[in-house]
Amino acid sequence: MKKFIRFQFEGKINWGIVGMESYPQVKLINGSLFENWEIGDSVGLLSELELCSPCSPKNIVGLALNYRDLVEVFSPAYEPLIFLKSASSLISGDAQIRKPLWVKNMWVEVELAIVVKKHLWNASVEEASEAILGYVVANDVTAENVYERDHHLARSKSLPTFCPVSSFLVCDINTDNLRLVTKINGSITQESSTSRRILSDAEALALVSKIIPLSPGDLVLTGTPAGALTSLVTPGDEVILEIEKIGQICNEIVSE
Repeated sequence: MKKFIRFQFEGKINWGIVGMESYPQVKLINGSLFENWEIGDSVGLLSELELCSPCSPKNIVGLALNYRDLVEVFSPAYEPLIFLKSASSLISGDAQIRKPLWVKNMWVEVELAIVVKKHLWNASVEEASEAILGYVVANDVTAENVYERDHHLARSKSLPTFCPVSSFLVCDINTDNLRLVTKINGSITQESSTSRRILSDAEALALVSKIIPLSPGDLVLTGTPAGALTSLVTPGDEVILEIEKIGQICNEIVSE
């Protein structure tokens, strides 16, 4: 397992690789993490660096109803729903989530998200598997539509601050059975495992690629387990989302 970060250094954004606990230094990545790279010199301790989001996506794509907690599947032809979030919804895992004044109800959803490594279009599962760069924790913040219609409409998913992600890009890890948890003010509202997903990482990525051409750095959220609709948040709440071995994000809800 490897952990990478993006951070501000000498006036530009760079990639770095994070050492183990016995070696807390961050080393600079020379070259592109999406192509050829090598480990460079140490740039300091993790705590000393100004971290950025670990991806800069052109597209943020999400899957809905991809957990058995939420749906019984009787056919191998079953496909989860697919929706989009705007690139402007992306924020860091410690930034504030803003609740617009017009929103009546808003909730949070813990999701394992894939960062795409290379261009992908109409891919097979095998091709999609080779196009996974790594993983982050994502919060698919969702608002009820102002007309109380289908909550997968763009206005409910794409508002600014509606996609916090964790700081670490975790690579070379098996994600088949990782614990996911959502806590609101310390109380657990979601708890499940990625083993409950209907489509695997590669299957989810292959499905999305048949609809949307994907580019390096794009983000694909692989669904949330049961409990999202009871994960309602209001200004003043503290939200912590955790995925085993991937990381944690902690955001405060504020009024816009």
